[in-house]
Amino acid sequence: MPLSLTDLAVVSSQHPTRESWLNAFTAAARPHFDRVGFPLPSEVRSSIGFPSKGARSKVIGECWSNAVSEDGHFEIFLRPSMQSDASRIADVLTHELVHAAVGLEAKHGRKFAKCATALGLTGKMTATVAGPEWHVWADPILASLGPLPGAALGDLQLSSGGKKQTTRMLKLECDQCGFSCRTTAKHIEAHEDGLTCPVPDCDGNLQRS
Repeated sequence: MPLSLTDLAVVSSQHPTRESWLNAFTAAARPHFDRVGFPLPSEVRSSIGFPSKGARSKVIGECWSNAVSEDGHFEIFLRPSMQSDASRIADVLTHELVHAAVGLEAKHGRKFAKCATALGLTGKMTATVAGPEWHVWADPILASLGPLPGAALGDLQLSSGGKKQTTRMLKLECDQCGFSCRTTAKHIEAHEDGLTCPVPDCDGNLQRS
């Protein structure tokens, strides 16, 4: 059953944080999950944040089981690069809420598809998009919520974390002639008797410096 004007007034107004906006959308979406026969769990929380595989991952949303939450919540994370499009972030949130409603063990199978399509999500079940029937019930909610606070965060790797060094190169130096080079720990460990200096006429050994 769609929300009444009184119900919409409860979730309307400007939201101070992105999380309050997302959780207000979830609260307003609950009657629609009830309508299609897949009620949402009582404890669901949503946030803007990078997925578990990091900023370089192409994942745009994740739902974590309440079994791993200390206070028993399903935890949903939505990629910050989507934030400039409130409708898109809401339909991705709907996709993740379906996971919470049907159980993560259902994955993107038949049960997931039944709930998602009943709510108006279309396309491939692993990457759904909002269809016309989703907009029928979701657009009034979006209008009542007002703008999504904050701004989108681009995917460029510009952060205090810097660039991850995937393989650390270790410096070696000859104990006789001073020749130096760099190699990996794996290469050093493969030569248990040590590495000899490659310089002609030098009988020195390469040591970590």
